[in-house]
Amino acid sequence: WHKINGAVWQRSKAIVVLSETMKQRITAKHPATSDKISVIHNWADPNWIKPIPKAKNWFVRQYKTPEKFTVLYSGNLGHCHDMDTIINAAKILRDKVQFVFIGAGAKYQQCQDTVAESKLDNCLFLPYQDRANLPYSLTACDLALVSIAPGLEGVVAPSKIYGIMAAGKAIAAICESHSYLRQLITNAHCGMAIDNHRSEQLAEFILTLATNPDLAKNMGDAGRNYLKQHFTPQKIAQHYCDVLGVNVDTVERNRDQHILYGMVENLPT
Repeated sequence: WHKINGAVWQRSKAIVVLSETMKQRITAKHPATSDKISVIHNWADPNWIKPIPKAKNWFVRQYKTPEKFTVLYSGNLGHCHDMDTIINAAKILRDKVQFVFIGAGAKYQQCQDTVAESKLDNCLFLPYQDRANLPYSLTACDLALVSIAPGLEGVVAPSKIYGIMAAGKAIAAICESHSYLRQLITNAHCGMAIDNHRSEQLAEFILTLATNPDLAKNMGDAGRNYLKQHFTPQKIAQHYCDVLGVNVDTVERNRDQHILYGMVENLPT
C-alpha cells in the first residue's frame, strides 16, 4: 500500500491534505513530496449552519434537553475516535450534565453497553440525522466534542469541527499533544484541547463551562468568527483554485471557481 501511495504521490503535480500533521506523515515517508503538498482545511457554510437559541430549537424540545447543560458528540463512533475518555467523563458527571451522542460506528455498541452497565441516565443515543436537520442538531448543545484516538493523528481530520464552529458552539477536542486541532482551537479561541485518557480534565472543563455560560458563549462566538474568516466554502474553493493554477485575473477563472464552489458545496460535511 505504501508503494502504491508513493507511486501516486511521485507522479502527482500537486497533493492536497487536510491538516499539517497529514503533511508530516507523507513527508516522513516521501520527503521529496514536501514542496508540492498544500494543506487545505475542510469547511462549513455559516449561512446554512447558524447559532439557534436552545429555547427556539425544535430539536432541543423534541429530546427534552433545554434546561440541562448539554454536551454533544455528533458523527462516527469508530476506531479512529477516543470514546473511552468521553464515556468516563459522563460517569464523573452523571448527576450534573447531559451527554447526547448522534451517529453510529464500530464503537457504538460498546459505548451503549458501558452506559447500560454503569447505569448512566445522562447519556442519550440518537441515530444519524438527515442532512436537513444538521443546523438544528449541531446547535442543540452547549459544548460539542471532537476526538482522535491515540496513534491516528495525521490519518484522520474530523470535519465535524467546522460545522460546530459554524454553529457557534464551544469545543473540547480530545487528542494527542501534537494534534493540529490544538493549534486550530488556540487560534480560534473556541475551546480547549484535552489529552487522551484524561477524563477528569474533560469533566473539569465541562463543569467550568456549565457554571460560566458566558464563557461558553464567548468561545462559540469566537469559533464562528474564525470560521467565517478562514473556512467558508468560498475561501476553501479559492485555495483549490490556487493549487489548480487557475488564473485569478480572467473571467474564465470566475467560471472555474463557480464550478469548483459547486463541487465543494455538494461534498459531504
